[in-house]
Amino acid sequence: MNYQSIHPMESEMRSPAAVAALEKIPAAARRMGVSVSTFYRIAKRDGLRIIKITERASAVPEADVTNWINERISRHGASGKAAA
Repeated sequence: MNYQSIHPMESEMRSPAAVAALEKIPAAARRMGVSVSTFYRIAKRDGLRIIKITERASAVPEADVTNWINERISRHGASGKAAA
């Protein structure tokens, strides 16, 4: 009996670097500099994906939050003023 027959799912698993990271909503809101309620408004407006983890817990892909932050930085530029 070989290792693959004992652990068939392991060959289908991806490396940790290839798996999308999820961020809980309060942590994502803190990183974005907004309240949790504002986070939900932004998620609805800007299409951030909210993933249901359990019946009472949700998360957002870390990449979505990072992209949202980077869009704000590029839109406002280094001066902090809105780009024309």
